[in-house]
Order: sequence, then C-alpha cells, then structure tokens
Amino acid sequence: MSKPVLVYGLGRYEHGSGAAAALYFAKQGGPVIVTDHKTAKQLNPTTLRLLKRYRNVKFVLGRHRASDVQRAGLIVRNPAVQQHFTQPTTNDVGIFLDELKERFGPGGVTVVGVTGTRGKSTTTALIGHILQTSFVGGNIGISPLTFLDKIKADDVVVLELSSWLLRDLHDAGLAVAVVTNMLRDHMNYYKNMALYRRDKERIFLGQTKQHYAVLNHHDQRVRAMSRKTLAKIKWFGEHTISGTKLLGEHNRFNVGAAWQVGKIFGLSDKQLKQRIRSFHPLANRLEIIRTYKGRTFVNDTTATTPDATIAALFSFQKKVILIAGGNTKRLSLTALRRLIPKHVKELILLPGNANHEFSPGIEVTTMKQAVHTAWNISHPGDIILLSPGVTWLPVMNEFERGRQFTKAVKALH
Repeated sequence: MSKPVLVYGLGRYEHGSGAAAALYFAKQGGPVIVTDHKTAKQLNPTTLRLLKRYRNVKFVLGRHRASDVQRAGLIVRNPAVQQHFTQPTTNDVGIFLDELKERFGPGGVTVVGVTGTRGKSTTTALIGHILQTSFVGGNIGISPLTFLDKIKADDVVVLELSSWLLRDLHDAGLAVAVVTNMLRDHMNYYKNMALYRRDKERIFLGQTKQHYAVLNHHDQRVRAMSRKTLAKIKWFGEHTISGTKLLGEHNRFNVGAAWQVGKIFGLSDKQLKQRIRSFHPLANRLEIIRTYKGRTFVNDTTATTPDATIAALFSFQKKVILIAGGNTKRLSLTALRRLIPKHVKELILLPGNANHEFSPGIEVTTMKQAVHTAWNISHPGDIILLSPGVTWLPVMNEFERGRQFTKAVKALH
C-alpha cells in the first residue's frame, strides 16, 4: 500500500487551501489522511460532507498525531500551520503549478504571482481585472485548485502569494513576479526580518531571463531583493489616475504595480486607465460599509500591522474615530501611537495584549460594543474607521472581525 498524503490543516473555508487540496487528493484515489486541531463541529460542514463521500479519506480531528506525520509520503501544509516538518511539504498552490506544467508544459499557461507585506490582495485583484481573467486565486481566499480543470492552454492566472504559501513552493517559474513592498510583519512567527524576506524571495524561484519581476523602486528592501531574480526587472512607483475608486497613497503604488503588469501584456494607456477606473475596491480594505445619518463607516480590518493603519489614517483629510487594538505581532506601535493625536479624534480599543502600546482610549469587550460606542460619541460628518493595527488571533481572524463590524454597522437604526 502506498504511503498516505497527509493534509495537515483542513481549515474552515470551503474554497480554501486545505479543503481544496484534500478534495484534489481524494479524487486521485490514493490514501489520504485529513487532520486538523479543530473538531468536526468547528469545521465547515459542507467540506466534511463532500470529503466523506470518498472511502480513501480518513479524518483525525481535534488533534494532530505524530504517527500520521511519520508515515506520510507527502505533507500538504495549510498556510496557517506553523509547524516545521522533516519530510517534503507542499500546498495547494504548489500542486496547482505542478499540474499546469504537467498538463500544458512550462509556460503553457501564463501565471502572475503577487507578494509583499501590504497591498497583495488589491494588486492581485486589480491585475486580474486589468487582464480580464477570472482565474484569480491563492491567498485572496480562493484556492487555484478550485478552477484547475477549467483552465485551457494560453490562459492567464493571477495568484496572491503570502510568505506562508511561498515557503512551500520550490520551482514556481512565474512568468511575472510582483513584489508590492517589504515591511515589518509576522515577527510573532519569524525570528527576524531576514527569515521573513527569505520566504518572500521564493517568488523568484524558477524564473529565467524570459520572465519579468515587477518591483517597488521606492522600497529599499525590495530593491535588495531584486538581486535574487534572473528575470527582466520592471520598476514601479506611485501612479496617479483620476477617477479611481481606490483610497489612499498606498493604493497609488498598487496601481503602479498593476500598470506595469498591464504594459508587459501589451495594453495601451487608454485600456489601462479605463480598466483601473472600473475596478471596485475589495471588501475589508478601506471599504465604505455605510453612510448613516452623516457618519461614514469604513472597514479596514485587514490592517493587521501598524504600517497598514498609518496608511489608512493618511487616506483621510480629517481626524477619524478609530477602532483599533488587539493582540501583538511583536511589531513596534511607536510610530502609530505618535500619529494618533494628529489623525484620531477618539480611539476605541478592542481587547488584547497589545493595547498598552496604544495611546489611552475607550476600552470595549466586543465589536458590537465598539460600533455602538463609536456611534454614541460621533457627530454628523464623522468617519468611523476600523483599522486595528494588530491581529485579533487567536480570538478570530481579520475577516471574521470585519464581518462582525459590518453586521454591527448595518444593524444601527
């Protein structure tokens, strides 16, 4: 009997990395073990029902067993899993890229990969919109394995690649590799910035002189990363286009990156401007949820670093009511704390172990309470901004945090 594939971390998302990889290997017919530290009740019931149709799939839920790791022929690691393994590891993106090469040959499908600390999702979605492809996936929330069987030769795929996804890629060979920026992040997982940057640099693996790297010329760390690729380098900076729906200076850099990719694909200035202007911002990223009785509620829940919240504050021309706070990622909040008096009229703090590093604020215990507190102290014309600057894990991830904010805002009456 062949050694089983171990899917380490099923995850709760129906179209996420773990679920898509488990279903992919289940269909192959060989033995598959799916393990997650969450119990069946905590996981997505649709995913579990789908996988239980396959007799070759066994579940180990509510725990991880060392014996499963030891006898696995291949470990498919969910990007959220931080454990290190001595055996070979891969993930859903690695499987996807290998399948493309097997089915269409190297370069048979053009793949654009996007990484960076901030702006990955917006830049990924914007590039997908500009190139008019529906095959957009990766860290943006859709595993590319979910659309693998729909792809034909000469199609274009755009993938958002986090450091967690990149660490398990070994020969991506991306036609275009985009790096938005390199800021301090994830210091609660990485020992230092050098290790974080090393994972990010894996986006260049397998690139040749026929490929492209689109890099932020204004970022010193990204300029240093340029030495790691053999590809032709296209530098970008801020790019201002009137009439876009994207707020903030940081989004002008995202536009700059997408513009360069569009040029690589032969689009004219007129085409690029039209498509950028028609792009709608993603949810959870400076997303205007509602304007109610003169107050504007903005959801920027994916701002899990102080740099991201600073960028959000600079996106508005007046002081805001800021909902922030949570748990530390071992990043200094000094710069953010210094800016708060100038950019924030009232600070509301969600519970967490990082709050002693913020300026004094109104402390709350739930998102609903935070929204109601903001409403009660606000006046017509105010902007109420959720931009935490830190994480809320392990309580919940940023998307659930944004969902709760949106729900509470829409319930106001």
